[in-house]
Amino acid sequence: MGRVQGKKALITGAAQGLGAAHAWMLAREGAKVLLTDINGDGATAQAEAINAELGAGTAFAMRHDVTSAEDWDAAIALAAEKMGGLSVLVNNAGVGVRGNIETCTLEDWHRGFAINVDSVFLGCQKALPLLRDSQPASIINISSIAGLIASDTMPGYNASKAAVWMLSKSVALYCAKRGWDIRSNSVHPTFVDTPIL
Repeated sequence: MGRVQGKKALITGAAQGLGAAHAWMLAREGAKVLLTDINGDGATAQAEAINAELGAGTAFAMRHDVTSAEDWDAAIALAAEKMGGLSVLVNNAGVGVRGNIETCTLEDWHRGFAINVDSVFLGCQKALPLLRDSQPASIINISSIAGLIASDTMPGYNASKAAVWMLSKSVALYCAKRGWDIRSNSVHPTFVDTPIL
């Protein structure tokens, strides 16, 4: 208990699956958490359950389209308002991308990159001012084993999750070269039995 006592975390895609698990673990270890998701009702239900177990004011929630710069502005503003800042960003929201190289549609390719990559770019960019004010701070971008090892059946997912890996490294170097105590790491889980499957 208490490994992240006093930290303030924003977790995207937190209505279910890995995102909900991240939020629960961070809250149980002492952080305040803001759960965001395109499924606002689901995020709210998770936040209410966390507050019921750990006390009012531990968790907050909002509907959040992670592909929208305006929604990111609102999420960052809510983090500042409700938690007094931000010290941990978990870019967890993601989707599968259907089809092999012959069957994947351009529409599915673009949707996958918007949710899996654009959202991480926006999250890192929009959160940096608050993270700078809360050093030491951490960015945790959820990639996938599919971002490291290719498959012949999911080029869109492979490519989008590989982009998250490299983007995380670029952000880490950017922060390090400016002397900021802000870590940026990608995590690469294998298949987990969550609704994304």
